[in-house]
Amino acid sequence: MRLFLITLPFAVLPIIITAQTSGPGSINKKMAEASKLAKQAERLWKDEKYSEAEKLYYESLSVFPLHTQLCEFAERKMKLGDVKGANKIWTALAESIKSQPENITGYGGLMGAMLMANQPLRFVYADMANNNFKSGDAATGIEAAVKCIELYSGGKPDDLFVTIIRDASRVALSIGDKISLQKLNDISSTLKKNMGNQAKLGVTITDLYLLILNEKYDEAIVRLEDMIEGKSEFMFAKVLAKETLSLVYILKREYDKAEKNINEFISKNIFAKDKHYSNLKGMIAMGRGNNQLALKEFSTYLSLPVYQAPDKFKYYTKRAEAYEGLKEFEKAKNDYEAALIYNPDYEPALIGLARLEGRILTERKSDKAAPLIAIMEPVYANKILEFNGTELTIKGIAPDPGGLKSVTINGEKAYSQEGGDFWGNVPLKEGMNRISIMATDFSGNSAEKIIEVNRPSGSSSASTIQIKEGKNYALLIGCQNYDDSKIPSLEDPIPDAVKLKLILKNNYNFTDDNLFTLFNPVLSDFKKQFLEIYEIIQPEDKLVIFYAGHGVWVEKEKKGYWMLTDAKLDDPNTWLPNKTVLDMIARVPARHTLLITDACFSGSVFKTRGLDLGKKDETNPSMVQHMNEKISRVAITSGNDTEVPDKSVFMKYLVKALSENKEKYLTAQKMFVNQIIEAVMTETKTEPRYGTLELAGHLGGDFIFIKK
Repeated sequence: MRLFLITLPFAVLPIIITAQTSGPGSINKKMAEASKLAKQAERLWKDEKYSEAEKLYYESLSVFPLHTQLCEFAERKMKLGDVKGANKIWTALAESIKSQPENITGYGGLMGAMLMANQPLRFVYADMANNNFKSGDAATGIEAAVKCIELYSGGKPDDLFVTIIRDASRVALSIGDKISLQKLNDISSTLKKNMGNQAKLGVTITDLYLLILNEKYDEAIVRLEDMIEGKSEFMFAKVLAKETLSLVYILKREYDKAEKNINEFISKNIFAKDKHYSNLKGMIAMGRGNNQLALKEFSTYLSLPVYQAPDKFKYYTKRAEAYEGLKEFEKAKNDYEAALIYNPDYEPALIGLARLEGRILTERKSDKAAPLIAIMEPVYANKILEFNGTELTIKGIAPDPGGLKSVTINGEKAYSQEGGDFWGNVPLKEGMNRISIMATDFSGNSAEKIIEVNRPSGSSSASTIQIKEGKNYALLIGCQNYDDSKIPSLEDPIPDAVKLKLILKNNYNFTDDNLFTLFNPVLSDFKKQFLEIYEIIQPEDKLVIFYAGHGVWVEKEKKGYWMLTDAKLDDPNTWLPNKTVLDMIARVPARHTLLITDACFSGSVFKTRGLDLGKKDETNPSMVQHMNEKISRVAITSGNDTEVPDKSVFMKYLVKALSENKEKYLTAQKMFVNQIIEAVMTETKTEPRYGTLELAGHLGGDFIFIKK
């Protein structure tokens, strides 16, 4: 079900603050001083001096709570990808307002008319709620919304109330938050009637959603039908009712009625799109026993941004159940685990995962069937494939209920995953080549598939395989402000990530929609972002992952870790192991993935063979094509297993190399050899590294930056 969220115009309307108890002269002086600091901070922010700007904004707040400027700052942080930092600002601003004398007032133009004159605090909580619903954390958004609505208790509602009660109630319904819905309902029941009868709206919506969550479906349907017939006294009641009715029909397992209602609603509502109701369509398909169709619909829903699908944990669980029904147990396991990343206490996912582990063990004991091998690449119509190259990449899938254990290609071990995906290279001699692909499951059952490939005599080494052109994606991670006081905060990770983002956007073929920023993330934020990436990236796409922040090396274990902002120095369980990062990269279906890390001990990510840094003729089109064909998982790190400085020399030369590049095609290897390693080692004692990530499925290609 689609969420309609409205942007509130906080950033463009001024708020004037006065406080009579302290004397207008004193307050005006504080306002002027705070305003001066905020303007200086804004200029620094525009110059991308984010750390300096943040310090001045907080200094401004300590002088006087300028609501407009500080809300704008929080919105900038949110837009930049720093959800935690944005919420910290809104919280500090709200606390500052509450600590002021009771008769602080806020008013100004249209926005002043929208608010009760003695409640500027509503602005802050409403802004916090709205932005979290759009691009932050749904639970935090609901918490802020409840605080905002509480400030209306016993008074008259207004347009701001309508926006917040509607959006907060929908999100609460989506994630099953009965407690917050009840609070919103209780507050709404205390409000006084006004011209638009907006108080009635709050009670009606929350009453309806509580009926649904309490499984009183028949009563909910009666209410919804009354709303459709025009018996409600507020705007958009009919639209809300028609949209919600489909969900109730599904929960009652009346799938035909639900399907009819969805189709009618979409056909008559120009703002309604099929994808926004794919979760409901998936539930209908699943209810009818069509797990394949359910997978398709749930996958569409899970590819939506989180503000349109705050209840992803429910539909990861539903998709897991569909996979389980098809005996694709490894994929089911991944989805149950994904649901628990979004909601660690979600009982259906916990129960499903426990049940699944038992089923897998049972399946492995009784399984007598071999994996089913399907070749995805190369694609060929005839029994014999004609191929000019000296080496062929084979990519396929061999699903098995008990899990795929291994794959060999002509006796050589290929890269494989338990879920069934595999790929590998095979050399070709001139003439006819017989290629044997052998897949073995965990029960010891094996299957073989034979491919015949003819390489014409006298053919060149260049291949004739056409690779579908994909999109470029980038995930840019900056960990700067750490929660643990024992871990020093850093100055440059976020500015460095922003620089790289702008270069990729302006100089190379990366679009805004495909550039993801994750600033000051906690561990769960990092995992959620990868889940988002899994849903959208296709096998022909390319992905750059950049991480700047603290790293740590444990000599006894010979293991390296990233430290996200919720890491505790004294608790290794809160650190992110390099092995986990590699496992997550391995699951990304992109053809080429480049990991760039600017952190201490970042070279520990390579516990595999290094790469031959010998010169290659990368101006030769056939060489570029060859590297583009091969699946690549490569990395560039700012150092080996050593510490690196906060003021990154590595970053300086990475930015320089990408900014000043004149070549149409620039491989990561060539950039490293020609522009980075010697320059960095000349200025510092650190040794940057370039290598392959064999554990993530590297096959011999390279990441290629293509200049606009």
